[in-house]
Amino acid sequence: MIKIHQRRTAHAITGLFAAVLIVSFSGCFGAMAQLAYVIKGYDTPAKYNGLTGKRVAIVCVSDASAYGSDPLTYTVAKALGLKLAQGVKKIEVVPHAEIENWIDQNGWDEASFAALGKGVNADRVIAVEIGGYSIHEGSTIYKGKCELTVSVFDLEGDKGAKVAYGFGPEEYSFPKNGRPAIQSSDRQFEAFYLSRLTQRIANHFLKHDRLDSYAEDAMDF
Repeated sequence: MIKIHQRRTAHAITGLFAAVLIVSFSGCFGAMAQLAYVIKGYDTPAKYNGLTGKRVAIVCVSDASAYGSDPLTYTVAKALGLKLAQGVKKIEVVPHAEIENWIDQNGWDEASFAALGKGVNADRVIAVEIGGYSIHEGSTIYKGKCELTVSVFDLEGDKGAKVAYGFGPEEYSFPKNGRPAIQSSDRQFEAFYLSRLTQRIANHFLKHDRLDSYAEDAMDF
């Protein structure tokens, strides 16, 4: 028992010495981040955990989707569904084709997300609303920007639909300053921007590495 205690003490001293070295040789912010990693790690828990074991419909609308098929909303809804299916335990994501079929048959006008959710027998509806979408700043610079609002509707219970979680409206732009590294084509930059936008949304529902946000903020070229 004494030897075990001595080993644990030695490990604690080694860890503390490593933390002191980090503080000594890093900048103030970097040092605190490294020290937090030594103590807790970088994982950030999901802000909303009510999707576990639920049948979830993901619906995305934009300024353009009311006028017909919209590749932007289709891409975001599909990508978000894949991320949640991979990261949330026992979730059942309603197939996008099933949602599209219900919309076609019922003439949905984007007025009630709850009605759509009930129509496809969902327990939850994640409603993603995108406004002011653009990937250009001026004629020569790529900059993704949109106004984002996300709401989660809980359709279970006898009292009807209720908003269980939400955030926004907020502006999500990339890069925040300067030029992005990707300059070859609209399609390439837009694919990258939408992947970051989708991950931003998914992080509210998944455990994730908080350093991803720091790295993204640093990706201003």
